[in-house]
Amino acid sequence: MARLQRTITLILVAMALLPTTVLANDINEQVFTALAQPLPLTGLTQAYQQQPKVVALNWSAAEMLLSLGIQPQAVTSRNGYRKWQSNSPALPMDVVDVGNRAFPSFPLLMQLQPDLIVGYPFRHARISDDLNRIAPTLLLQQFGRVDQPQYRYMQQMRSNYLTLAKQLGKVALAQAQLADMDVELARLKQQIVEAGFAGKKVAYGKFVGMGYGLRVFSTQSLAASVANYIGLHYAWDTHLPGKDFTHLQLEQIQLLEDTALILVKETQSKGERMTLSPLWSQHAFVKNNDIYYVPALWSFGGPVSVIRMARAFNAALLEGSNVS
Repeated sequence: MARLQRTITLILVAMALLPTTVLANDINEQVFTALAQPLPLTGLTQAYQQQPKVVALNWSAAEMLLSLGIQPQAVTSRNGYRKWQSNSPALPMDVVDVGNRAFPSFPLLMQLQPDLIVGYPFRHARISDDLNRIAPTLLLQQFGRVDQPQYRYMQQMRSNYLTLAKQLGKVALAQAQLADMDVELARLKQQIVEAGFAGKKVAYGKFVGMGYGLRVFSTQSLAASVANYIGLHYAWDTHLPGKDFTHLQLEQIQLLEDTALILVKETQSKGERMTLSPLWSQHAFVKNNDIYYVPALWSFGGPVSVIRMARAFNAALLEGSNVS
C-alpha cells in the first residue's frame, strides 16, 4: 500500500510539473457554435423521399443520400453513423440496419429488395458480384490507390457526388450544393486571411488506440484539402498504402517540426499515454501553444462534412481554441 501511495504521489507531482497545455481538454465554445449553425446548402431538407429504395453500405454514402433528399432504406452500422460520422445530416430512426460495413447481411438485403446499393471498393469490391445479384451496385472510391499519388479525396468527392446524383435524378441539386460549398469555403478563407493566418502550416490528427499513437492525415485526405481551401497550408504528406493517414509514435512526432496541430479531442483519457509524457511537452506545437482542438469530425462524406470540418478548423484557429 505504501508503495502504491508513493507511486500515485510521484504521478501527481509529474503532472503538476507539466505545461498546462498538456492537461487541458476543453474545445472552445465557438467551435461548437460554428458547427451548430445551419448549413448553406440548397435543398437541404428533412422531408426525405423514400423512393428509390437505396441501401448505403458506408456512412459517406448515407450522408450523401440524405444531403440529396433521399432517405436510405438501410445502412450498415447505423449507430456508428450516429456516433462516428457525427450524425450530420441526422439519420431517421426508421432506417434499417443491415449489419457491419465489411459484412452486410445478405439475407436482409435480399428481403429488402432495394433499387440501388451504394458502397465503396475498399470494403465491397470483393463482394460486388453478390451485391449486383440483389440490386445494381455503385462503388464510389474513398481511398487513393497506390498508383494514384496525386489522389485527393475532395476532388474524388465531387465526382462521387455527381455520379450518385445522376443515379437519383438529382444532378442539378448536387451541382448547386457543390457551388454553395465553394462559396462557404471562400467566405471562411477570407476570415483566415483577415486574421493573418493565411499560409499557416497545419496538420490534422487524432489519437487512436491499440498502440498506434497519433494518426496524422496526409495531403490526400479531406482535412488537407479543407485546410488548403480555407487559406491554410497543409504540411503533412505521408500516408500508408491505400490509406490517407499514417501513425506517429511519441518519438516520431518531432517530424511535424514547426507545424501547428489541429487535434481531435474526444475524451480526457484519449491520448494520455502520449500527452502525459515529458517528451510530448518538448514538441514545438506544444511549446508554442500551437494546438487547436476540434471535436470528432467525419473525414470523408460530401458537402455537409466538408463545411462542418471547414467551420470547425476556422473557429478553432480564429477563436483561440489553442490552449494558453
